[in-house]
Amino acid sequence: MLKEALKSADAREIAPLAYAIHILVNKLPVAMRSREKPGVRVEKGKIVDTNYEGYVLKLAMELKRTLRVSVIEGPYAGLPVIVVPIMDNDEVLGAVGVVDITAGIFEEVLLLARRPELMKFLPEDVFPK
Repeated sequence: MLKEALKSADAREIAPLAYAIHILVNKLPVAMRSREKPGVRVEKGKIVDTNYEGYVLKLAMELKRTLRVSVIEGPYAGLPVIVVPIMDNDEVLGAVGVVDITAGIFEEVLLLARRPELMKFLPEDVFPK
């Protein structure tokens, strides 16, 4: 049921999930859309756009993979983003992304810290040998 609803959800329907992700990532800007309809942008604790197409969101859905890129147009032009397609097996349901204001610094910090207690929570590629 959720799978079918997400594929064709409009901005109003996905806004609560996008907002929850926004809070979860400490209020980094979040953009989210369904496969079939434009979505939302959430910034500074507020929904700021309810008709967001999102070029990188669309590209992540088309390529069916996570993208870490700098945006070339739109409200986040010049900023690094991380965008993930929302998948069920091989079917694309939508996409969600965050503006990576850290510009990848968290990955570098994890590599530098190499805290053994984190190893059980993180994938192997975070701690290359």
